[in-house]
Amino acid sequence: MRRRGYTIIEIMLVLALIAIMAAMAMPKVSFLRYRQDASGRQVQRTLIGAQQTAMQKNTNVLFVIDYAASRMRVVQDTNSNGAADASERWVSWVLPYGSTFAIPSVTADGATSYYATGPGISTTSAGPTITFYPNGSASGDAFLYLGVSSGRTDALRAIEFTGATGRSRLWRYLNGGWNRDSL
Repeated sequence: MRRRGYTIIEIMLVLALIAIMAAMAMPKVSFLRYRQDASGRQVQRTLIGAQQTAMQKNTNVLFVIDYAASRMRVVQDTNSNGAADASERWVSWVLPYGSTFAIPSVTADGATSYYATGPGISTTSAGPTITFYPNGSASGDAFLYLGVSSGRTDALRAIEFTGATGRSRLWRYLNGGWNRDSL
């Protein structure tokens, strides 16, 4: 009488085939994409936090890009002078995963290439700045650009920020053009 089932050799062959297929698929997974998306999402969360702080504290709040140090700074502008003074409270976050603020060769909004573009950006001694007001609005629309130090174009991300509503969207630079994230 013959038993039904698989032999150990048959099971080992199937596992070996699965391992070979997985090894072939691994190089196609881009962890850089996920890291850059996470960095873009952190910038989005920081923008939302700055807007909420302005409304809760009933004061202007500045979102400042320190592109030399790859960090974002949120400053409570208590004297409403539009500058980050030494006496004012501030918090900063470094971009994670080796991300940096970048100057893309082509911007998503068609503006002259820089770390941040749009009518909502003002240039201060601290860096490009977006101002949030106590009513929840901001100084205007803006695009902020992220990349990596190696300059890989597939790592470029743009964060679109709408000043009137505080809505932000993530954009990816793929195949020579900017594509808005579907999330």
